[in-house]
Amino acid sequence: MKIGYFALLVLAAVAVAPAAKADSFYFSFSGHGITASGVLTVGPQSPNTSVPPGNEITGITGTFSDTNVGVSGAITGLATPVSYVNNPLVSGFATTSGGLSYDDLFYPAGNSPTVCFELVNGVPTLTYPFSGGLFDIYGVAFKISGSGNYVGEIWSNGDVGNGPIIYAAGLANATSLVDLPNATPGPGVPPPGEYGAFAASPVPEPASLLLLGAGMIGLAAVCARKRKRSTFGQRA
Repeated sequence: MKIGYFALLVLAAVAVAPAAKADSFYFSFSGHGITASGVLTVGPQSPNTSVPPGNEITGITGTFSDTNVGVSGAITGLATPVSYVNNPLVSGFATTSGGLSYDDLFYPAGNSPTVCFELVNGVPTLTYPFSGGLFDIYGVAFKISGSGNYVGEIWSNGDVGNGPIIYAAGLANATSLVDLPNATPGPGVPPPGEYGAFAASPVPEPASLLLLGAGMIGLAAVCARKRKRSTFGQRA
């Protein structure tokens, strides 16, 4: 009975334990020749009021492949890390030398805001009205191993036409865009990028995994004891 009580106590602790701290996320993207997967490391919410209230992406690892242009390799980190604490972006986004704009912000609730503004006669004017998704329209840019100085990016084009969230990816090298359809906006031009499906889920904390493992071991012990008693009863 002691084993049974132990198992029940551990399982109860698992049930009431707090959710895993969402400081790292498994992610995957796949569509139109581009696949990417790995882990995003996310910092605290940006304290700077001049930028969208997203969680700052502080690291990324994984793999990237673009069969449209024959590029593949390991994701080795952020293109040029953005620090909203030490060096907040005045414009709200950064740009790689090859022409990809990014802000390295992540929205765990999938509620990214509209962020694309330009100054028109000194007045901030919204130039892209759609929002929503785990990234905003700027997304996250990352380095890809191998020759070519390639930089990949994943972002959200939002709920275009009040439909499902559209995610997209693109690729650039050190000097120019390599794979980014519809990069030049205009009347009737679809949002840019190679479209695909994106998913992300929190990486469980080691303590949560240990607690869950202890509960499973205790439960297995209870089941084994019950089977032993059942066998003994049959023999008797």
